[in-house]
Amino acid sequence: MTNSIIFDISPLMETATGTRELYSFDMPIDFENIKIKSHITGKTEMMKIEDGFNAKVTDINVGVEVICKRCLKKFSQNIHIAATERQFLMHKPVNIEDENDLYMVNKKDLTIDLGEFLRQEIILHFPLDPVCSKSCKGLCPICGKDKNKEDCDCPKQEIEGYKPLAVLKKLIKNK
Repeated sequence: MTNSIIFDISPLMETATGTRELYSFDMPIDFENIKIKSHITGKTEMMKIEDGFNAKVTDINVGVEVICKRCLKKFSQNIHIAATERQFLMHKPVNIEDENDLYMVNKKDLTIDLGEFLRQEIILHFPLDPVCSKSCKGLCPICGKDKNKEDCDCPKQEIEGYKPLAVLKKLIKNK
C-alpha cells in the first residue's frame, strides 16, 4: 500500500491556461495515524492555471476505523467529502504565510501527489462524536460493564453539577 495518490500532469504542461483533464481513482491507501478500512475513491479535475495547477477533487469516499465514544469499541465509518480543491504551484512563492499549506508540482516527474492533501481532508471530516450505533448504551461509569451486553446494579448517578434540564423544571413550576 502507499500513502500517495499521484497524477501525471505532463499532458497539460504545454496546453493553454484553463485546460482541464478529468481523472478517477479507486485504490488502496495507507495514511499515517489513520486506520483505513477500504479503498479510497473519487474524481479529480486538474486545471492548468498561470503558475501551476488547480486540483479539484470530488465525491471522495473512504472507510476508516474509529472508536465509539460510548462503548469504546472499534467500528468502521465511511467518510464522504463532496468536494475540495488545492493549488499546486510550479515555483515556490517569495512570501509564504504557512509553509504547511504549500503544495508543489514535482517538476522532475511532472506529477502531483494528492496524498497528504487528502489525508488532511479526511482528518477534518472525521466525526466529532463517533458512535457505533444510535442505540449504543455505552459503558457503566461505575463498574465498567458494557450496557449493550448486560445490565448492572450500579446506582444511576448524575454528573455533579450537570443538570441540563433544571431550567425547564423552573419554567414549568412558574406556569
